[in-house]
Amino acid sequence: MSGFTDHGITHSSVSQINRWIDCPSAWVSQYLFKNKGGASSPMWRGIFTEQAVSDTITGTLDIDAAIERAVRDFDSKVMFDDDGKAAKERENIGPMTRLAVEALEPYGKPVFQEDGGQHKVSLTAAGDGWSLDFIGFIDFKFPDHGLIIDLKTTLRMPSVMSRSHQRQRAFYAKASGNSAVKFLYVTPKKTAILEDGDPGQLMAEIKAHLARQEAFLRLGDKELLRTVVPVDPDSFYWRGSEAARLELYGI
Repeated sequence: MSGFTDHGITHSSVSQINRWIDCPSAWVSQYLFKNKGGASSPMWRGIFTEQAVSDTITGTLDIDAAIERAVRDFDSKVMFDDDGKAAKERENIGPMTRLAVEALEPYGKPVFQEDGGQHKVSLTAAGDGWSLDFIGFIDFKFPDHGLIIDLKTTLRMPSVMSRSHQRQRAFYAKASGNSAVKFLYVTPKKTAILEDGDPGQLMAEIKAHLARQEAFLRLGDKELLRTVVPVDPDSFYWRGSEAARLELYGI
C-alpha cells in the first residue's frame, strides 16, 4: 500500500501538484478533507473567456454572440458571490476574447474530442512502492501545425512563464508526444506567446514532488497530517475558502 492508496488518491494533475508545492495546507484541505476550492471573479473570467474563444474559432457562434454568452454565464456565477472584482472582470471578457481569437486565427480550427470536449492526456508516474496516473486537459490542439496552445488570461503580461505554468507546459509536451506546446497569454490590451523551461528537468521536478507527497501521506491519517503542514492564510489558494481554513486550522 502506498500513501496515495491509503488516502484514496487515484490520480494527480499539474494543478494539484502546484497547489501542493505552493500551499500544502490548501492541498490537504481540498484533497484529504474534500473542501472544494473557492471561486473568484478572475477565475470565472478565465473560464468564460476561453469558452467564448472556443465558440468563435470553432464556428459555433460569431464572436459577438460568443462574448454575449460568456458575459451572461459569468454574471450567473458571480450574481450571489461578488468578490468586489466582478464588474471589472466582466468588462475584460470582450477584449480578451477578441485578442485571443486574433492570435489563434492563423492556426485554423482546433480539433476537439468527438463529444466536443478537451483532449485528455495522461502519464503514469512511479516511484519506490507507488504509482499514480497524472492527467491533464488540453485547451486547443492544432494537428496540422503539430501544435498545442494553452490559453491564459491575465491582467499583467509576464515576460517569463511562472514555474507552475512551466510545469504544466512540460507535462503537456511529454504526454502529447511530438507536438510543440505554447502558452498564449492574453490581457485586455495585448497578447504574447511563451514557451519557457526545460521539459525534462521540470518533469523530474514533478516526480520528485510526487515522491515527497507520497512519503508525507504515509505519516498517518488526515487528522495528523493537518497538524504538520505550514499554513499561509495569505495564499491566493484560500480565496473563497477562508471558512474552511479557519475550521481546519484555526487560522
